[in-house]
Amino acid sequence: MVDAAGMGAGAEGVERSTEPDSPNGSALTIFELAPEEDSGSDTLGRYRFQAEVAARDCLAMLTQDAIEFVVCEWHENFVVALADGSVELVSVKHREETQGTWSLPELCKSGGLTHLFDRWCACECAANVRLRLATNAALNPAKGNAGTLARMCGPEPEVTDGRLAMAEKIARQMLKVRWKQPYPNIPDTPQVRTLADIQMPTGFVEKVLRFLAVLEISCEPPQRGDITDVNIQRLLVPAVEQLQLAHVDLEGTYRAIVDRIEQANRDESDRSQLAAYIADPSRVRHSTRMQQRIGRRTLTRETIRQQIAYTTVQLPTFRPGQVPVVAPGGVKLSRKLRQGLVPADETAFAERLRSAWFATWSERRSGLAGTNQTC
Repeated sequence: MVDAAGMGAGAEGVERSTEPDSPNGSALTIFELAPEEDSGSDTLGRYRFQAEVAARDCLAMLTQDAIEFVVCEWHENFVVALADGSVELVSVKHREETQGTWSLPELCKSGGLTHLFDRWCACECAANVRLRLATNAALNPAKGNAGTLARMCGPEPEVTDGRLAMAEKIARQMLKVRWKQPYPNIPDTPQVRTLADIQMPTGFVEKVLRFLAVLEISCEPPQRGDITDVNIQRLLVPAVEQLQLAHVDLEGTYRAIVDRIEQANRDESDRSQLAAYIADPSRVRHSTRMQQRIGRRTLTRETIRQQIAYTTVQLPTFRPGQVPVVAPGGVKLSRKLRQGLVPADETAFAERLRSAWFATWSERRSGLAGTNQTC
């Protein structure tokens, strides 16, 4: 993730009229360019916000079998791999409250829409690829603006009237963005003074229409100052309860999960675009190097489980001469002691030791399967 805005980043922030040359003289592609946000212009808080949005899917993965793993990418914020073989490319866009709602042109220029379209094209518009633009800001509710666009997205859109006209409007905005930003999968048309004069490439509007059918625009992420508390109370707490875990340090666990996401996102050795490989595993099957790259950025259910932190429980202590409460059960232990002809005083000591253990165990048990049985 490297964008202030579910995998990183945004080539849309690279304001260049031409592609620079690499040291060997060849033209660099957008996937080899470090996003502008890496220059340090974004605040640490915005980077953290991206990780906390990804944490929402990671927390859902704890209790939902539909999510197999999450991959933190370079130019996308993250990719969610689903059990049915589909993948969802997520782009996170943060917007300060003082900036107001997203307008349609802003959504295309700096709101990640053009970027997601380019990433979808890089995945060859595969049928198993879905897209999500997640933002903390609301959408302009005016007729024909960003709010209307969101209602026209998805395989079963809420609004169907005017979808073709909306697709053409989006197409013109994307072609305009392409004049300044080097998206390799968007046609580079001659610059003109007005959007209406843009020469529309054959089939481009129809392609944008297909793009809208696999896109979701979500305004669910909370504001940056609220997202930590909301994620803990609405996602982590229910997950802990469903998993029947005890003595979980909620804040410590949440911090560890977000830190682990940021660690995966900071894999500076890999700046390539990985979504196409995740969407089509056959591309990576015979490439050990690519498997390693994806592996370094992959967060599995087990990875997230390993971040769960537990509170320290004070061990029970007994005053000299005090005997702990006799633990229930213990039939197996008594039988083994009798069969081993253990002396009575040693048998009594073993029973007291077991009772002391039971008192400790009852306070520290995790709730995991198999830990609720006594010997």
